[in-house]
Order: sequence, then structure tokens, then C-alpha cells
Amino acid sequence: MQIPVLFNCLGLKRLDIKFLCCALLIAGVWLGLPGAQAQSKAKVDDKIVAVVNNEIITQSELDRQTQLIVQQMQRRGANPPSGDTLRRQVLERMINDRAQLQLANEQGLRVDDAQVEAAMARVAEQSNMRLADFIKNLQKEGVTLARFREEVRNEMILARLREREVETKIQVTETEIAAYLNARRQGGAELNRPEVNWVQLLVRTGSGAQSKARELERQLAAGASVADLLKTNPELALEGTGNMGWQSYDAVPSLFTDFLSRASLNAVSTVQSPNGFHVLKIVGRRDGGLNLDNTPVTQTRARHILIRTGPELPEAEARRRLTFALEQLRAGQATFETLAKRYSQDGSAAKGGDLGWLYPGDTVPEFEREMNALRDGGISPVFESRFGFHIVQVVERRQQAASEERQRQVARQAIRNSKSEEAYLEWLRQLRDRTFVDMRL
Repeated sequence: MQIPVLFNCLGLKRLDIKFLCCALLIAGVWLGLPGAQAQSKAKVDDKIVAVVNNEIITQSELDRQTQLIVQQMQRRGANPPSGDTLRRQVLERMINDRAQLQLANEQGLRVDDAQVEAAMARVAEQSNMRLADFIKNLQKEGVTLARFREEVRNEMILARLREREVETKIQVTETEIAAYLNARRQGGAELNRPEVNWVQLLVRTGSGAQSKARELERQLAAGASVADLLKTNPELALEGTGNMGWQSYDAVPSLFTDFLSRASLNAVSTVQSPNGFHVLKIVGRRDGGLNLDNTPVTQTRARHILIRTGPELPEAEARRRLTFALEQLRAGQATFETLAKRYSQDGSAAKGGDLGWLYPGDTVPEFEREMNALRDGGISPVFESRFGFHIVQVVERRQQAASEERQRQVARQAIRNSKSEEAYLEWLRQLRDRTFVDMRL
């Protein structure tokens, strides 16, 4: 039984909300999942290309999804497979998604509206846009708000289904952990994969494209932010561009690998592809994980205050509350611990916001950037991450090798990740075997 390889080509897998944001942006915003209707309905002249239990997939659905995937892969500098090969891969993916959603429905898996709204906001954040502006852009592309909301809901349901059916059943033994650590301490396979934090802006091929790319390159080199450039050049707000965040080199398009891996920090360059001119900037580099040996690493003990935004708490109010807390702190009217217990909506609130000792990569990039910019005892301004608005204080730092327990945690997670994909593919094969599928392509 063929297992779809389309998302493997894109470097994606369904694991958590972080995947949701990337998948919706990179794979074309909607992934061919069924909409609010319980069953797809073909137009009179629309050919049925597959039947999945009691649902159908039509030629127009397949054509639309294939076109979206081609466009997105080209924008990322990747070459899509040949037409027939890609269409079959896309159809395979659509069939498997339908089968999973049907199973989720049978099991009563649901995602409430508040969770969907929060996820939509995080998807917009990945494009450095407010949700309202992001939705406007989708509507210009012909995607309705109802459709976008339903696709986000479906992706969240599929992630929960995988967690229930696969992730919770994965076991990692003490013997496996010991063997894993042993292999790496004896010079075996590397756990760490170097990562690059980078920016990509795409100027589509056309009149004046090259000169515009040169101007963007000049502005990025001078320190202009992506947000500022998108304000003056809204046409650059494309899926899969902007602040790309931390990625391993094998996850970036091969067209960009040479520059991203060799050029100096903050270097800017333009790479041409059939789609246009890709203006790139290197923001940072780091090891992709924790060294499983006695190499000292910088550990930071920090505490924070987090206020989450949502339908009941607008961004402006969250920022106002944290700004007020920061003013009290600076005026000496209250301690950080007291303010964290009073305001923070994080699980660390009861401990005065104490996050314990943090290793590189433990927190989201926005948080780590603000934390790393502080001296010991320093307190950040109010800043935003995908979780809400924060204030962080660095208590102290130390240079120390990872503890034995920490190394075991990293090894356990690495083994789980390795087993997870294999277990998911096996579960998917079994689900497909018991699903009625009539392929008509």
C-alpha cells in the first residue's frame, strides 16, 4: 500500500501546533480537507477521482490542491515532481486525511471555537501579520474566513487523533536510552544538527524585479526589519516567506544552502530562481540541540510573567497590564515573584514565575532572543511571542555540562521522535487497509 510522500518532500509532519502553523502556510493554507459539510458534493460535470468510505473527492478538488502545492513548492525554490506523480501523491494525501477525519468523527474528537481562534492567530503570527490583515489577504486569494477556520479546526483534530492513536502508545526503554547515549559519547551519530535563523523575501519575476531586490537587500543590510519592509511592500507578504525562524540546513531549499551555511552572521544576498529574486539574510546560527557529552553550555536561570491574549483579552489590554506590572517593578513597589503570582497566566506563576535552568533551544526564538540580550539581574521590556505577552528576568547564568538527567531527557525525546514517524506510518497503513477506497484517477 502506497503511503503519501508529499509532506515528506515538504519536510513536514503532523506533530503539534507548531506544525499546524507551518503546514497551513507552506502547504498552501488549505490542505484539501473536507469543509464544514459532512460530505463533498460533485458538480454535475465534475469527475469523481476517488471514493473514501461514504465521501467523494472530485477532479476540481484535486486540480485545485495540486496547483496550490506546485505554487508553494516553487516559491520555496523546490522543484515539484512530474505532473502525474504529484497528482497521485496529492490524491493519496487527500484520501488519508479523509479517512483520519472520519475516524476522528467516530471517536467524537472535537475542537472548540476558542481553540480554533487562538490557533488562527498563531498562524497569522507566523506571517508577521495581525489576524485581520492575514484574513484579508486570504480573501484576496479566494479563501473565505469560514473555509480557513474549518481547515484550522480539521488540522487540530488530526493532530489530536495522532496523539491519541500513536504518540501515547510509544514506549522508550532504559536500555534504548543507554544505548543511544553510549553511541554518541563514542563518536557515533550526531544528535545536534546546526540550525540557521534566516529571512527570505521573494520579488516575483517581472519589470523592475531585479532593481527592487537590490533595494530590499540594501535595506535589510542596513538593519530594516521584515515587518517594516512588509508595511511598505505588502505584495511581499507571501506564504513561506518573511522571518523563516530556526531551521536545520537540510530543511531549507538546496538553492539557498550554500549561502546560509557559509556566509557570515547578518550577511545579505539575493539568489535568483525561476520564480524571481529571493533576498536572504542570516539572522543567527546555533547547534540544533544539546550536546550529549561533557562540553559546557550556557544555562540561564530565568523567570517570567505571561499574559495570554484571546477573545476575552485583546492584545492592547494584555500589553497594558504587563506595562503596569513593569512600572511597579522598576519603581520598587513589588518584587518580580509577587507580580508573577498576581498577573502571570503561566504554570510557573505559583513559583513566582521561576522557569528553572534553561538550556539553548528550550524556549521559543522570541523568548530566547530577549532573554539572551539581558545581563544577570536584567529585566526585559514587554515583548510578544506565540504564547502571548511576556516580561522576563535573568536571575543568573552558568557554564556547565548538561546533567545526566538532562541528557537522558534529550535522548528519550530523540528516540520518541524517531519512533513516532515510523509508528504513525504503520498506523496509517492499517487505517488505509480497513478503509474502503475506490481510486478512479
